[in-house]
Parts: sequence; C-alpha cells; structure tokens
Amino acid sequence: MTRLIRPLSADRERPALHDARGTTRAGEAVDLIHRLARALVELGHGPGRVAALLGSASTRTYLASHALELTGGGQVELPAALPADQQRALIGECGVEPVLADPEAVPDHVLRAISGIPGVRLWTLGPADVGSDLMAVDASSEPLESGARIGDPSRLTLTGGTTGRSKVVLRRFSKPGEGRAAWLVRMARESPEPMIVLKTGRLTGLGRTMADAAVAAGGRFVCAPGFDPEQVCAFIAEYRVTHLVLAPHELELLVEHPATAGADLSSLRFVLSATAATPPALLRRASEVLGPIVHPTYGQTESGLISLLSPRDQVEGDDAALRSCGRPLEGARVQVRDADLRPVATGRRGRVWVSTPNRMDEYWGRPEATARALVEGWVDTGDIGFLDERGMLTILGRASEAMRVRGVEVHAPEIDLVLRDHPAVRSCVSFDAPGPDGPELCTAVVPESDESVSERELLEWMAERPGPTPDSVLFVERLPLTYANEPCRRTLRSWFAGRPTPVGR
Repeated sequence: MTRLIRPLSADRERPALHDARGTTRAGEAVDLIHRLARALVELGHGPGRVAALLGSASTRTYLASHALELTGGGQVELPAALPADQQRALIGECGVEPVLADPEAVPDHVLRAISGIPGVRLWTLGPADVGSDLMAVDASSEPLESGARIGDPSRLTLTGGTTGRSKVVLRRFSKPGEGRAAWLVRMARESPEPMIVLKTGRLTGLGRTMADAAVAAGGRFVCAPGFDPEQVCAFIAEYRVTHLVLAPHELELLVEHPATAGADLSSLRFVLSATAATPPALLRRASEVLGPIVHPTYGQTESGLISLLSPRDQVEGDDAALRSCGRPLEGARVQVRDADLRPVATGRRGRVWVSTPNRMDEYWGRPEATARALVEGWVDTGDIGFLDERGMLTILGRASEAMRVRGVEVHAPEIDLVLRDHPAVRSCVSFDAPGPDGPELCTAVVPESDESVSERELLEWMAERPGPTPDSVLFVERLPLTYANEPCRRTLRSWFAGRPTPVGR
C-alpha cells in the first residue's frame, strides 16, 4: 500500500487533486491508483521490473507513479527535455520495458520515437495516435495488495550531470514506516490549515514528496505542465495555494512579472526554492514581493534535501547568512572533511559529506562509483563548503568544477553571489575558458533591461570587494540551463569561444 491509499480512502468525497483536466476527488484518485496498478500487473509489471514515466506534473502522472509503486515494480522519470539519444540510453541502462506517457504533455514526435525503441512498449495515460491507452484497459478498481518487496528497486532518478555524464541513483523499497522526509510530514500534520501544494513542470522527487505529505494530511496537490507566471498567480488565487515549489530562475520570473503585483497571493505561506543556489539579491527581492516566506534549500539527487535557510535566519543574519544554505534539516547530518576524510575546524573549507534519511542506496550499475560516494552511511556530495559557528552551511561549488586561474583555486559562487548584488545585474554564472596564457575566468551576465553597464564597470566594482575578480564579462540575453534547471557551463564556454573581440559592449 502506498502512503496515499489509506488517507484517500478515509474521505472519498474531498477534493484532492487539481490540474488542467479538472478536479479529482479522493475516492476517484484511490480507485484510479488501484485500477492502473491492476492493469500494470496484468501486463507483466511488478517486482524486479522497471517502468519509465514520461510527462510533466499532472494528476494522471502523479497517480500513475503511485500505481507503479503499488505493483512493487521500480520506476524512473524520463525527462521530456532530455535529447532523444539520452532518453534511449536511459531506457537501455535501466532495463525499462513499459513507458507510461501522458499524451497531453508529450509531443507526438517524442511518443513516436519512444514507441520505436526495440523491446519497449508504450502505454499512454489517455488516447493517442501511438502506443496503447492504459486508461482504457478494463481493470478492476478493487483494492490491490502491495507487491513491494523490501530491497527491490523502487525509484531510479537521473542526476543533474554537473560532474559529467549523468548517473542513475537507486532507492530500494524499505520497511513500512521508515520516514524519508519527516520534516515535511510533520509540517503537513501540524499545519493550521490543510496544505495545498503547487508544482509546475517535472514531477520531481521533491515535488512528489511534498504532494504526498499534503494529500496524506488532508490537503491537496495542484499541478501544471509548465511554468507560466500568470498561470501560477491564477492557480494560487483559485485554489488558495499555501505551498509553492520553484527553481530560482522561476522564482525570479514570478516576482518580476507584472501579473504578480495585482494577484491575490494572500493564501501563500511557504515558497521552497530548490535545484540551484538562490542569490541574496533575488532572495531580498522575493521577500519584498511575497513576504518572508521564501525558503532556499540545498540538496542533491543522491541525498535528497540537506539544509534550508529559514526566513528567521534571513532577517536575523548578515550577508554571510544570506549566502549560506541555512541549517541542516531534521534528520540530516553534515560534516566538512579534508582529503583524509577527517572533519575540519569550524569555518575551514573542505569537502561536504552528509547523512540523510533520504540518501540513496547506490548508483544503478556502478559499484565503483557507489563505493567512492557512499561510505559508512555518509554521502560525498562532491561539493566544497564550510560550516560557520552558527551551524550554517555555505557551499562554494563543485570540487570538480573548481577553476584554477593563475595558480589560485576559485569557485563560481564566490563571484556570482557577490556580483548579483550589483543593481545592473539580473543574473550571472562564472566559468573557466581557454585563454592565450592559460585558463581565464569569465562571468556570463544577464543585465537588467533598464540598466546600462559596461564590462569595465563590473570588473572595477568586483575588484573593490573581497574575493576573486573575473578576467572578462560575457553579456548574454539568458543563461542556458540543463534539463535539471542548472546552469549549462558547456554552452557558455561555446558562446565565449564564438564571442566578438573584445568581450563586452
């Protein structure tokens, strides 16, 4: 039994889910979970098998995910934004047999490409020109006993690929009652009013976990296939959304959009900013527009969420606190270690190791990588950072992405978090690029639309502040992102290589 079935069955008439297709009541939701699970079992899915789920956040993909869990089989999200060759590679690497896709969220050419992969059967969550409609399978909605076996593959998740080729993270079925996000469950249960969670775009692990906590505690889950500031504002007002999950670039689009100023956002109590660092300048701006409800987080696919910067620490802290990732969450432990894996002194830089309730079991099919990253229950994040005397964690960047320029090791956030405070800078990302005398340090800058600034002005401004100063500035209209909403430095390096000379304007 998944964590949703009992609470959904307890009050079948309450509205539980909302998307573009309309409202789904609790009874309808639990019946669909059982019906889809029975259909999948009849089609051969179950323990030891892996299915892929393709499509953005919707009621059907959310309930299909729970149906897959009920069968006892494993599941992997197949990001629609991945290039076709990488989708095919992920399907092959995970041994995927059925692919479940929402045809209203996935383009026809993607569905046709998936259906053409040998050995893969495409099941759609609704009628489509290709594949077979899983919703049309004549299966009973009678309760189905869970087929889960402790230790079997449960969820497989693709990493963001910041350190090279993306890896598949495996979590196995564990004993019932083992909490992986106790702080979220407690927050949902102790909420003075039911949590109503809004998630747009991908149905990520974090989004599903927040939705589960809300729905299981009597709240609701609202989802949309893509991020649109006007639609987000409309959904918040219509459904009285209390909790919102955004990436930092989405948070910026929301607070700067004209529709936000006149929208009724009075129900909103908690905004979670995840997938990348939230710059202090953006955090201050978001707090002005939305109020002191923005919670930047730090986490990884391998460990789940690790820390959170609370509004209280934002108000009572200094600039260093705003640049930090906040304090470790309930159940999470953080150590900063040296090269010999010994904890370093407070304030000293080192490699960040964490132990969390949601840590991975292993990298799928990569025992050597697992042995390096997972040691005695601790996960090597691959990040460099430090803990201050207040217990707050600051991340300086990926160890593998440290830029050695003129003999000095530099991490991108040391530049980016400072430069974002310049009034003419909307966003920025630093990266290293080949130069005539060795590696150069460059920062890609998206300027504010109503500001005029030169490369020289920005470099002189940075030189007056502590920390490294880039060699050059590359002005861009937007920052390229990976499918996981992380800055794509590979693309920035190619833009830098093809820039006019001199750089700047």
